[in-house]
Amino acid sequence: MRNLAVSSFEAPGRTESAHRRAQLQLIADRVAPTALAREQTLPVLPALCDLFPDRALRRGTVIDVAGQGATTLALAVAAGPSTAGSWVAVVGHRDLGLRAASELGVCLERLLVVRVDSSGWAATVAALVGAVDVVLVGSDPLVSHHDARRLGSRLRERGSVLLHVTAPRQSAQWPGGADVRLQVKADRWVGLGLGYGLLTARPVTVCSGGRGAAARPRSVELLLPGPNGAVNPSEP
Repeated sequence: MRNLAVSSFEAPGRTESAHRRAQLQLIADRVAPTALAREQTLPVLPALCDLFPDRALRRGTVIDVAGQGATTLALAVAAGPSTAGSWVAVVGHRDLGLRAASELGVCLERLLVVRVDSSGWAATVAALVGAVDVVLVGSDPLVSHHDARRLGSRLRERGSVLLHVTAPRQSAQWPGGADVRLQVKADRWVGLGLGYGLLTARPVTVCSGGRGAAARPRSVELLLPGPNGAVNPSEP
Protein backbone atom coordinates (compact mmCIF):
# COMPACT_ATOMS: atom_id res chain seq x y z
CA MET A 1 0.00 0.00 0.00
CA ARG A 2 1.21 3.50 -0.79
CA ASN A 3 3.09 5.31 1.95
CA LEU A 4 0.67 7.68 3.71
CA ALA A 5 3.33 10.22 4.66
CA VAL A 6 2.22 13.76 3.84
CA SER A 7 3.65 17.24 4.24
CA SER A 8 1.88 19.20 6.97
CA PHE A 9 2.28 22.74 8.21
CA GLU A 10 0.62 24.84 10.88
CA ALA A 11 0.12 28.28 9.35
CA PRO A 12 0.77 31.31 11.55
CA GLY A 13 -1.84 33.73 12.83
CA ARG A 14 -1.39 37.48 13.00
CA THR A 15 0.26 37.39 16.43
CA GLU A 16 2.92 34.83 15.51
CA SER A 17 6.42 35.65 14.40
CA ALA A 18 7.61 36.56 10.91
CA HIS A 19 9.87 33.51 11.12
CA ARG A 20 6.82 31.20 10.95
CA ARG A 21 5.52 33.07 7.91
CA ALA A 22 8.92 32.70 6.27
CA GLN A 23 8.64 28.93 6.85
CA LEU A 24 5.46 28.75 4.79
CA GLN A 25 7.05 30.80 2.01
CA LEU A 26 10.07 28.48 2.05
CA ILE A 27 7.81 25.44 1.64
CA ALA A 28 5.93 27.21 -1.17
CA ASP A 29 9.20 27.97 -2.96
CA ARG A 30 10.35 24.35 -2.72
CA VAL A 31 7.18 22.92 -4.28
CA ALA A 32 6.69 25.61 -6.96
CA PRO A 33 5.27 24.13 -10.19
CA THR A 34 7.70 23.08 -12.88
CA ALA A 35 5.00 23.55 -15.54
CA LEU A 36 4.61 27.08 -16.84
CA ALA A 37 1.39 29.02 -16.25
CA ARG A 38 1.11 29.64 -20.00
CA GLU A 39 0.07 26.00 -20.26
CA GLN A 40 -3.55 27.01 -19.95
CA THR A 41 -5.11 23.85 -18.54
CA LEU A 42 -4.53 21.09 -16.03
CA PRO A 43 -5.76 17.52 -16.69
CA VAL A 44 -8.69 15.88 -14.91
CA LEU A 45 -9.55 12.23 -14.48
CA PRO A 46 -11.35 10.72 -17.51
CA ALA A 47 -14.57 10.18 -15.53
CA LEU A 48 -14.80 13.95 -14.85
CA CYS A 49 -13.87 15.34 -18.28
CA ASP A 50 -17.46 15.97 -19.38
CA LEU A 51 -18.04 18.36 -16.46
CA PHE A 52 -15.62 20.97 -17.85
CA PRO A 53 -15.87 22.94 -21.11
CA ASP A 54 -12.23 22.24 -22.02
CA ARG A 55 -12.41 18.69 -20.63
CA ALA A 56 -9.74 20.01 -18.28
CA LEU A 57 -9.21 22.60 -15.54
CA ARG A 58 -8.56 26.08 -16.88
CA ARG A 59 -5.75 27.77 -14.95
CA GLY A 60 -6.56 30.90 -12.96
CA THR A 61 -10.12 29.85 -12.13
CA VAL A 62 -12.25 29.21 -9.03
CA ILE A 63 -14.31 26.02 -8.87
CA ASP A 64 -17.10 25.84 -6.29
CA VAL A 65 -18.04 22.30 -5.17
CA ALA A 66 -21.25 21.75 -3.18
CA GLY A 67 -23.59 19.01 -1.95
CA GLN A 68 -23.25 15.73 -0.09
CA GLY A 69 -19.82 14.34 -0.89
CA ALA A 70 -18.43 17.74 -1.97
CA THR A 71 -15.06 17.13 -0.33
CA THR A 72 -14.75 13.73 -2.04
CA LEU A 73 -15.62 15.30 -5.40
CA ALA A 74 -13.11 18.13 -4.86
CA LEU A 75 -10.36 15.62 -4.09
CA ALA A 76 -11.29 13.68 -7.22
CA VAL A 77 -10.97 16.89 -9.25
CA ALA A 78 -7.57 17.56 -7.66
CA ALA A 79 -6.47 13.99 -8.40
CA GLY A 80 -6.09 14.67 -12.13
CA PRO A 81 -3.38 17.34 -11.77
CA SER A 82 -1.85 15.44 -8.84
CA THR A 83 -1.47 12.26 -10.90
CA ALA A 84 0.13 14.31 -13.69
CA GLY A 85 2.80 15.67 -11.34
CA SER A 86 1.27 18.80 -9.78
CA TRP A 87 1.38 19.71 -6.10
CA VAL A 88 -1.92 20.11 -4.25
CA ALA A 89 -2.45 22.10 -1.03
CA VAL A 90 -5.42 21.50 1.29
CA VAL A 91 -6.09 24.40 3.66
CA GLY A 92 -8.14 24.07 6.84
CA HIS A 93 -9.54 20.52 6.47
CA ARG A 94 -8.42 19.10 9.82
CA ASP A 95 -10.35 15.84 9.37
CA LEU A 96 -9.07 15.09 5.87
CA GLY A 97 -8.99 11.35 5.18
CA LEU A 98 -5.57 10.71 3.66
CA ARG A 99 -6.29 7.11 2.71
CA ALA A 100 -9.49 8.15 0.92
CA ALA A 101 -7.59 10.93 -0.86
CA SER A 102 -4.97 8.40 -1.98
CA GLU A 103 -7.59 5.97 -3.27
CA LEU A 104 -9.20 8.81 -5.27
CA GLY A 105 -5.86 9.37 -7.00
CA VAL A 106 -4.23 12.18 -5.03
CA CYS A 107 -0.48 11.59 -4.80
CA LEU A 108 0.34 11.99 -1.11
CA GLU A 109 4.00 12.64 -1.89
CA ARG A 110 2.87 15.91 -3.52
CA LEU A 111 0.21 16.93 -1.00
CA LEU A 112 0.48 19.79 1.49
CA VAL A 113 -1.97 19.88 4.41
CA VAL A 114 -1.99 23.36 5.97
CA ARG A 115 -3.73 24.05 9.27
CA VAL A 116 -4.65 27.70 9.76
CA ASP A 117 -6.93 29.85 11.91
CA SER A 118 -9.37 32.38 10.46
CA SER A 119 -7.07 35.36 11.01
CA GLY A 120 -4.33 33.92 8.81
CA TRP A 121 -6.53 32.20 6.21
CA ALA A 122 -6.40 34.73 3.37
CA ALA A 123 -2.64 35.34 3.66
CA THR A 124 -1.95 31.60 3.72
CA VAL A 125 -4.06 30.89 0.62
CA ALA A 126 -2.48 33.85 -1.19
CA ALA A 127 1.00 32.48 -0.42
CA LEU A 128 0.06 29.08 -1.86
CA VAL A 129 -1.49 30.45 -5.05
CA GLY A 130 1.24 30.25 -7.65
CA ALA A 131 3.37 28.03 -5.43
CA VAL A 132 1.20 24.97 -6.11
CA ASP A 133 -1.11 24.21 -9.03
CA VAL A 134 -4.23 23.37 -6.99
CA VAL A 135 -5.40 24.85 -3.68
CA LEU A 136 -8.39 23.20 -1.97
CA VAL A 137 -10.19 25.22 0.72
CA GLY A 138 -13.37 24.82 2.75
CA SER A 139 -16.23 27.22 3.49
CA ASP A 140 -14.99 27.93 7.02
CA PRO A 141 -14.07 30.70 7.48
CA LEU A 142 -16.46 32.63 5.25
CA VAL A 143 -14.59 34.44 2.50
CA SER A 144 -15.13 38.19 2.24
CA HIS A 145 -15.77 39.85 -1.13
CA HIS A 146 -12.52 41.79 -0.70
CA ASP A 147 -10.45 38.62 -0.17
CA ALA A 148 -12.29 36.86 -3.01
CA ARG A 149 -11.44 39.67 -5.46
CA ARG A 150 -7.82 39.78 -4.33
CA LEU A 151 -7.39 36.00 -4.57
CA GLY A 152 -9.16 35.94 -7.94
CA SER A 153 -6.67 38.43 -9.33
CA ARG A 154 -3.76 36.46 -7.92
CA LEU A 155 -5.12 33.22 -9.40
CA ARG A 156 -5.36 34.78 -12.87
CA GLU A 157 -1.84 36.17 -12.54
CA ARG A 158 -0.18 33.02 -11.19
CA GLY A 159 -2.20 30.32 -12.96
CA SER A 160 -3.30 28.16 -10.02
CA VAL A 161 -6.76 26.60 -9.62
CA LEU A 162 -8.74 27.12 -6.41
CA LEU A 163 -11.28 24.48 -5.32
CA HIS A 164 -13.79 25.90 -2.82
CA VAL A 165 -15.82 23.27 -0.94
CA THR A 166 -19.25 24.28 0.37
CA ALA A 167 -20.26 22.02 3.25
CA PRO A 168 -23.67 20.26 3.17
CA ARG A 169 -26.54 22.45 4.38
CA GLN A 170 -24.44 25.58 3.83
CA SER A 171 -24.96 28.17 1.11
CA ALA A 172 -21.54 29.84 1.44
CA GLN A 173 -20.63 29.86 -2.23
CA TRP A 174 -17.62 31.77 -3.51
CA PRO A 175 -18.38 35.53 -3.27
CA GLY A 176 -19.10 37.04 -6.67
CA GLY A 177 -19.59 33.62 -8.23
CA ALA A 178 -17.17 30.88 -9.24
CA ASP A 179 -16.00 30.21 -12.78
CA VAL A 180 -17.28 26.62 -12.54
CA ARG A 181 -19.89 25.28 -10.10
CA LEU A 182 -20.16 21.56 -9.36
CA GLN A 183 -23.17 20.23 -7.46
CA VAL A 184 -23.82 16.69 -6.26
CA LYS A 185 -27.54 16.37 -6.98
CA ALA A 186 -28.20 12.77 -5.89
CA ASP A 187 -26.57 10.76 -3.15
CA ARG A 188 -27.09 7.20 -1.90
CA TRP A 189 -24.97 4.23 -0.92
CA VAL A 190 -25.26 0.66 -2.23
CA GLY A 191 -24.00 -2.66 -0.94
CA LEU A 192 -26.13 -3.39 2.10
CA GLY A 193 -28.50 -6.34 1.95
CA LEU A 194 -31.38 -7.07 4.34
CA GLY A 195 -29.52 -6.22 7.50
CA TYR A 196 -26.11 -7.39 6.34
CA GLY A 197 -23.30 -6.55 3.93
CA LEU A 198 -20.92 -3.64 3.44
CA LEU A 199 -21.26 -0.25 1.75
CA THR A 200 -19.43 -0.67 -1.55
CA ALA A 201 -20.16 2.39 -3.70
CA ARG A 202 -22.01 5.71 -3.80
CA PRO A 203 -23.83 6.47 -7.09
CA VAL A 204 -24.21 10.23 -7.61
CA THR A 205 -25.28 12.69 -10.27
CA VAL A 206 -22.92 15.64 -10.59
CA CYS A 207 -24.15 18.75 -12.41
CA SER A 208 -21.95 21.61 -13.55
CA GLY A 209 -22.50 25.21 -14.61
CA GLY A 210 -20.72 28.51 -14.29
CA ARG A 211 -19.66 31.49 -16.37
CA GLY A 212 -18.58 31.90 -19.97
CA ALA A 213 -17.87 28.59 -21.66
CA ALA A 214 -18.92 26.78 -18.47
CA ALA A 215 -22.44 28.28 -18.53
CA ARG A 216 -23.91 25.40 -20.54
CA PRO A 217 -25.36 22.84 -18.08
CA ARG A 218 -23.61 19.48 -17.96
CA SER A 219 -24.09 16.37 -15.86
CA VAL A 220 -22.45 12.99 -15.36
CA GLU A 221 -23.39 9.83 -13.48
CA LEU A 222 -20.58 8.63 -11.24
CA LEU A 223 -19.66 6.18 -8.53
CA LEU A 224 -18.08 8.50 -5.95
CA PRO A 225 -16.38 6.46 -4.66
CA GLY A 226 -16.59 3.18 -6.51
CA PRO A 227 -15.84 -0.23 -4.99
CA ASN A 228 -12.08 0.37 -5.25
CA GLY A 229 -12.28 3.79 -3.61
CA ALA A 230 -11.67 5.68 -6.87
CA VAL A 231 -14.15 7.70 -8.94
CA ASN A 232 -15.71 5.69 -11.77
CA PRO A 233 -18.46 6.25 -14.35
CA SER A 234 -21.74 4.81 -13.14
CA GLU A 235 -22.80 1.73 -15.09
CA PRO A 236 -26.30 1.83 -16.64
